[in-house]
Amino acid sequence: MSTTDRIKELLRPTGEEDSLMVVHPSPRLRVEPVQAMVAVSVVLTLVVGWVFLRPGPPEPEWEAGAEAAPAPEQVVVSVVGEVANPGLVTLDQGARVADALKAAAPYPHADLIALNQAQLLADGQQIHVQAVGAAPPPGAQEGPGTPGLVSLNTSSPTELTTLPGVGEATAAAIVAHREANGPFASVEQLMDVKGIGPAKFEALKDLVSV
Repeated sequence: MSTTDRIKELLRPTGEEDSLMVVHPSPRLRVEPVQAMVAVSVVLTLVVGWVFLRPGPPEPEWEAGAEAAPAPEQVVVSVVGEVANPGLVTLDQGARVADALKAAAPYPHADLIALNQAQLLADGQQIHVQAVGAAPPPGAQEGPGTPGLVSLNTSSPTELTTLPGVGEATAAAIVAHREANGPFASVEQLMDVKGIGPAKFEALKDLVSV
């Protein structure tokens, strides 16, 4: 008998296969339907809770940078003329001309009536103290700004809102611009302020001074 025939003979069904007893091992773990439903509910609850309670995405840096820069805590002004201590004076934000004069110590013959001592100081401002009866220097103004006009360099946000078309946001932008870039050198620089375009500038240019 050939090898092939021998293999076929060994593999030939004998009819006794169905009578062979196969013992299956008992399951180690049995999950009841109720237990399965409870487990699924717990998992779904945890997933939903994680979705709603997870922290949101970090705030983009550009949003934080878009906020207005905080106002400096101090201002630096120059006091010149008839004073014992001429030069730069550093004062807290919100200081007035009287505070700068106190630090500079005006001479007895200084004309203090010509100065508005209640005026708020702006960073970079210069105060020229003259002698009583002295003529103002060529090109000098009687004080910061022009009488009858709103000063871009010294007016408070509340004073700036008295201008037509200038609300609280625009007034705050004007103050933030001069604090970040120094006093306005000309009225035309008002157009560098965010929110002030050519049309609004035309309405304001004759009402403001530097």
